Amino acid sequence: MKKLSAFLFLIAIHFDARALPAYKVQCESLESCPESIVGVASDGKSVCTGVLVQEDLIATNLHCIPEDLRKEEVSCKGRIMISFPATKSLAAEDIECAKVKWLSPPLKDSPLTPDYAFLRLEKKTSRMKVPISTSGFSDGEQITLFKIDPQSDGSGLLRKSTCTTIQKSLANPLFLNNKSPVISLVPCSVVKGNSGSPLFSADLEVKGLLNSMGSATDVNLKKAPFSQVGYGSNFACLNIAGLAMAADISPDCRHTITPEEVKEASAELISKSIDPLMKAFNKDVATQLQTLHEQSRFVLRWSVDQKDHAFDGLQAKVTEISYKPECVNFKKAKLRNKAGKLKSEIVTYKLELLEWALELNLDDSGRPQAKLISKKINPALIFSPSKLAMTEKVPFTYDGHDLQIPFCEDLP
Repeated sequence: MKKLSAFLFLIAIHFDARALPAYKVQCESLESCPESIVGVASDGKSVCTGVLVQEDLIATNLHCIPEDLRKEEVSCKGRIMISFPATKSLAAEDIECAKVKWLSPPLKDSPLTPDYAFLRLEKKTSRMKVPISTSGFSDGEQITLFKIDPQSDGSGLLRKSTCTTIQKSLANPLFLNNKSPVISLVPCSVVKGNSGSPLFSADLEVKGLLNSMGSATDVNLKKAPFSQVGYGSNFACLNIAGLAMAADISPDCRHTITPEEVKEASAELISKSIDPLMKAFNKDVATQLQTLHEQSRFVLRWSVDQKDHAFDGLQAKVTEISYKPECVNFKKAKLRNKAGKLKSEIVTYKLELLEWALELNLDDSGRPQAKLISKKINPALIFSPSKLAMTEKVPFTYDGHDLQIPFCEDLP
């Protein structure tokens, strides 16, 4: 299978190839072991997790299926074994896959597209199936996962855990609403072999499937406060007659997301965090400029010195605003006519101003949060009035730095 971006798909658990061995799965707790969770073994080489949604139909990930079987209605007999663990009241059960029934669109080169497969079994089972919900995932929803962790002896251990859905996070900037095709669970502990684990609502309906895990680099960040992000396919994308028909299906459900779109979505989330501050920010900067002109007796025209820094996920100050003398605000000809009247002694203006910075941080879930901070400084502006009429550029000392400042009329 072609590697999909930087995301790590979770089926890379390999065994010795042999005649379709069963994946021996046992429950961590027999008292609370669900009947519907299954182990999926493909060609005796890789394993995943799945869930029973009809008497003879299981759901798992598309990437768990061998590439040559990724076609609807193709036979999977002799290639895929489905294993049900023993529960308190039921013995373990192994059933071969008969047919690949329904598939999500091809994965191509992006993981932020739905990733599911429905496999028809050779025979029906009396185990309890679980209902599918196409209602989607709300923000901050507590999701129950039943996942099978592969063990060193080749068996699998069925465990239960909970994770939280997080919308509008840089962990997945495309998870913006309940119907988004791929959701993020932050934080969420995931190991190889958990692919296809069902994501249950509080009503024990399966809303989607876990399909991959990722980190900051997967969403173009060098650093981030989050780790072990789980990504899941949303059953709000299902439109399968006889199985599940979702209303108001997002157009993105059949759209392959590009890396450029992920970057654009991240930038949009950051902008929405910053934009509410910018009106006040621009007003404060303009007010400070006017104050500087007044404090320096309009001898100088001032400009804003803005430094921008790339946001790496933890970089706090993304924009810093200070001020610098731009040019001498007098006409040279008039000054030279007054050359003999200008004082030669040193003049010092003690200034008071605020320097501003825009800070951007991510919370523990990867949501961008912006704030403005200011720092009060008291620089001194020192010059000799007589120098104004004598040179093309006038020597000034500002905040301890010696500057040669041109006349405004000489600037382009």
